[in-house]
Amino acid sequence: MKHKFMHLYILIPAFCMHVIMLTACNGDSEKSQSKQPVVSAVRIDSPVHKEADIPTLSTEAYVSGIISRKQAIEKQLPGINAAAAARLYSSLANYMDTALAGIAANEQAWLNEYVNYYDEKKGMIMLPAQVQQRIHLLATAGIEPWEIGEGYTDLRAVPAFYTSLFKASLPADYNAFLQLRADEDTVLYSADAGLLIPFSMIGKRALNWEKFLDAYPNSTFVETAREQYNGYCEDYLFGTDNTPSFENISNLRSLIPENKEEYLSFVQQHGDTRTAGIVQLFLDKVTTVKTYELLRQQVRAAIAQY
Repeated sequence: MKHKFMHLYILIPAFCMHVIMLTACNGDSEKSQSKQPVVSAVRIDSPVHKEADIPTLSTEAYVSGIISRKQAIEKQLPGINAAAAARLYSSLANYMDTALAGIAANEQAWLNEYVNYYDEKKGMIMLPAQVQQRIHLLATAGIEPWEIGEGYTDLRAVPAFYTSLFKASLPADYNAFLQLRADEDTVLYSADAGLLIPFSMIGKRALNWEKFLDAYPNSTFVETAREQYNGYCEDYLFGTDNTPSFENISNLRSLIPENKEEYLSFVQQHGDTRTAGIVQLFLDKVTTVKTYELLRQQVRAAIAQY
């Protein structure tokens, strides 16, 4: 995967979407895989991302800082205009970047072991009391651990962290962007080089980002939105290493029948959209180009023209 929402661990965040990846000190071979990955590793960036110059603090201090900032924002929001609310959002998002990095460093020991707390017999994570206390503390600030596959666990803000705080007080493009990200982040998109949602849902995500780009061409978030759109389009048509759309990339006739059926249905339902045009181009080219690499190159070029 080339786009950030799938690879921050990635991206996330990347994209613009930075999340904190914690590498196990004892090596991947000692980690057991969680049986129930549940989240996507992505975060929402502030429109003007700056590294905040904040000294290293304890987890408790960071949590207190997040809570106090949210409370202050809640008091200021009533009656202020959208531009002022956007400045509050930017300030909080920048602080969250620093806080998440600091907290992840502080809590590294149990985060490295998190996947090993999975109890095979009970079929669930069984946390030591001390770890449960740390997770409860983070929850008071809207932060939670997320398993992202390959034995890694990240920390991130809960999906509705910003939307529940700012509600409709931000500019329209902020509201739309944050809501899209919150909706997507309720489930894990990919792990271990495989997709964890159906291809049909990936197509819908691409369509949602196309609508955002059409509605808000001058948005502060346009570059991030375009990255999202490009990534979803490419995954929708080509899949990933462990969830491919072709049975054998050396044979373009091996397009998986269920995928072809999905693409034909998408074009029929959304034929007047830019995304449907790209899907149709893919279907046309898959029967005429000679190699998978050339097909991907031509489709990628069409996607990038947005």
